[in-house]
Amino acid sequence: MNKLSYTPIALVLILTMSASKCNDKTAEAAGGVDKIGTILDSKWILQTVKGNTVTMPDGIEMPWLKLSAEGNGLEGFGGCNQLMGSFELEGDRISFPGLGSTKKFCEATMPVENTFKSALNNTDGFKADGDLLKLLSQGSEVATFKSE
Repeated sequence: MNKLSYTPIALVLILTMSASKCNDKTAEAAGGVDKIGTILDSKWILQTVKGNTVTMPDGIEMPWLKLSAEGNGLEGFGGCNQLMGSFELEGDRISFPGLGSTKKFCEATMPVENTFKSALNNTDGFKADGDLLKLLSQGSEVATFKSE
């Protein structure tokens, strides 16, 4: 065999090894594989949005999110309407393309819901630490959640 016949094998080996390193760095950036796994299939209760503590009128459920590991589905409650859609997760990056909701109007809770949905639409990253989840937009915190 000449030197050229080894080139494709060496190239495949190098690409495979570098892909593995990229995946390790992606998981490390998100706080490790365990951190990514902990945000999935948990119910996350909204605590703050755009720096403001969230409070709801008596008898109204707090807004929440649940991210399903199977099918990347999103379900939740915005304070008035049910939320649905999908999410895209890669390392410490997360986004919520195609976020949808039912269309009820609730005068007392619409400001919270609209701010919450706006934060989700602008989210591009996250940090997870135990039972605390922070959603980020360009590195700035836009919402915080506690797991139920």
